[in-house]
Amino acid sequence: MSSYFITGTDTDVGKTVITALLAAYFRKQQKQVLPYKPVQSGGIDVAGNLVAPDVELYQLAIPTLNEGEANTYLFKMPSSPHLAAKEEKVEILPMKIIDHFKMLEQKYDTVLVEGAGGLIVPLQETGYCMLQLIQELSIPVILVARAGVGTINHTVLSVMALRAAGIEVAGIILNRLGLEDLKVEQDNKKMIELLTEIPVIGTVPYLDKIEDVFRNSKLLDKVLASFQFERLRI
Repeated sequence: MSSYFITGTDTDVGKTVITALLAAYFRKQQKQVLPYKPVQSGGIDVAGNLVAPDVELYQLAIPTLNEGEANTYLFKMPSSPHLAAKEEKVEILPMKIIDHFKMLEQKYDTVLVEGAGGLIVPLQETGYCMLQLIQELSIPVILVARAGVGTINHTVLSVMALRAAGIEVAGIILNRLGLEDLKVEQDNKKMIELLTEIPVIGTVPYLDKIEDVFRNSKLLDKVLASFQFERLRI
């Protein structure tokens, strides 16, 4: 059994897409896999029901996904989780998330836990943040970073924070969020590996419509082919 925490260098870096792609990979390996978003803010009202947009994306990779298992907290306000929880008069309890995760580990071969935003995102007004939750879950991290300009600084600083907290970083995935200079991206990969001594296990190409990847098995295979899962440091 192997579980990972998928975190990012900051918000909107593509954690959900990467989590769904990893779920699709493990599914192709005949693993019972569950992508799990403990805390989701920015829920969408659909016919009077609050829906988690990240879980909806997971369902493209895992059509049989149980929505109830894939979330612990869901808030409507698109903000930091601690503020969304405050607005809805709810307290985010780390132990509730940990217990939920442990239950999922008993049921699935692989649980992919996706964080909210980056590492220093508060879950409580006390300052308890995502980094502390990762420590308590005690699973290795896969770090998602932008492929283009500016990523070296953010990625190295994130790795430094994880190491200072005693958290194992299994690998780094670079995500192309636009059409950028390939020479820059290749150099970013080289320098990130040099400065962190952690493998970049894959670069996700720019995907205009992520839905197409999960509906086209050949396209999915093409995207997954760039991943070097054997380089995961676990």
